[in-house]
Amino acid sequence: MPDGPVVLVIDDDPLVSVVVRRALEGLRHRLFTAGDGATGIAAVTERRPDVVILDNVLPDGLGLGALSEIHLLAPNVPILFVTARGTGGAAIEAMKLCAFDYLPKPLDPPKLRLQIERALALRTVTLERAKVAAGVEKAIWPPLPGPAIPSQPAGLIGDCSAMQTVFKSIGKVARQEIAVLISGEHGTGKESVAREIHAHSHRAMGPFVKVHCRGMSERRLDEELFGRVETPDDSGGGRAAEAASGTLVLQEIGAASLGLQAKLLSAVRDGYYESGDGHRRPFSCRLIAITTEDLEIKARAGEFRSDFYYTLSSFVIALPPVRQRHGDLRLLVECSVKKLQPIAAAFGVKDPHVSDEAMQALASHLWPGNIDELESVLKRALIEQKGNILLPNELLQAVSGQSAVPTAERPGASRYVTDWASFVDMRVEAGSDTLYADAIAETERNLFMRILRYTRGNQAQAARSLGITRASLRKKLRLHGMTAKPREE
Repeated sequence: MPDGPVVLVIDDDPLVSVVVRRALEGLRHRLFTAGDGATGIAAVTERRPDVVILDNVLPDGLGLGALSEIHLLAPNVPILFVTARGTGGAAIEAMKLCAFDYLPKPLDPPKLRLQIERALALRTVTLERAKVAAGVEKAIWPPLPGPAIPSQPAGLIGDCSAMQTVFKSIGKVARQEIAVLISGEHGTGKESVAREIHAHSHRAMGPFVKVHCRGMSERRLDEELFGRVETPDDSGGGRAAEAASGTLVLQEIGAASLGLQAKLLSAVRDGYYESGDGHRRPFSCRLIAITTEDLEIKARAGEFRSDFYYTLSSFVIALPPVRQRHGDLRLLVECSVKKLQPIAAAFGVKDPHVSDEAMQALASHLWPGNIDELESVLKRALIEQKGNILLPNELLQAVSGQSAVPTAERPGASRYVTDWASFVDMRVEAGSDTLYADAIAETERNLFMRILRYTRGNQAQAARSLGITRASLRKKLRLHGMTAKPREE
């Protein structure tokens, strides 16, 4: 048998082993496979693998259960968890249970090879440290209790790399007792992320309390958070007391005054605060802040306390806008239509779905209101539709008054142009190894949306303007999730 690190694949799909072999071509390794969780767990003890590739859906149950058991048996062995595309619940749970990383199907051999090499590098370092310390392997992660069956995060679906980073981040930070800052444009699902962090944390059984900081005076917001002087002792601690043992979510934290920021910072650092009724109360909730503003810029301008910003930004989750979620639009549309089925049923429409032509109309819009706007447009179209198939005209009427691509004459047009600084920073911080391809895809998608808007969906005319064949254009549109037939003129 050839010498080299041991790779164990636990998956009942034989094609996965073929992909793994292809990914490991040229590398010294020994590959073993198991078709179910029980066999895989036994193989961990017998084969002593250096890295495990584990599928979530196995013949004898979910891979999450096997993940927990393997981690207890061999806590130093990196586990690459494989999930279906478009879902986040299992990925979040896997990261919470200390998986090294998770990979969506279908597996991409180059990316898989890179992750296996990283996992093996960690394995080598861990074994060397263990030998130096005691001559035996020691756990580098504390064992965690067995997993609960995860639910699908509400509003959190996606295949794009940016959303996969979001899923990983939720899993990593959920059990950590630190403040979290969630940033993103309006309608991107920031509250859904906060709810998932709460649901996967040790505080899941505690309250989830929201306070919106915008639209209230400093005194009114202070009373809302920390209580009023005239309230009875039992209820004078405000929303901070209400969130005890749970999670306190501050929406639009950038609108809070500097004085209130100082009081919040003190509460987080010291673990207590003085309530409106004069009592000293413990600040025993987890703080999650949500913002649509760039707090770093506000801090530099003196409009936000820099020390409070540094406390909040110890862990940041940045949600991408819909226009940058390449390939996710059809998934988002299908999820939204399913969610809106009761509305369609009220008008006698069963099983509504979106035509390819209508999908092109949706793909040509930049969605400045993101998921909220998408659901609003689909809801309006469902009400106006004549059958169970949404057509382009119905969707175009629903977005009437909104230009699919902003122009220089339209106020605020620059808001919808790709923010390349944020685009690059977010991917570099996430450890992306596809930045060039992502940037090219972003550029192409914006170009195709503009030209299709200009030609009113006529692909032949668009191809001529671009200087490419119609077949090439169609291939590119499919690649970017803009599959559609040309609209008839």
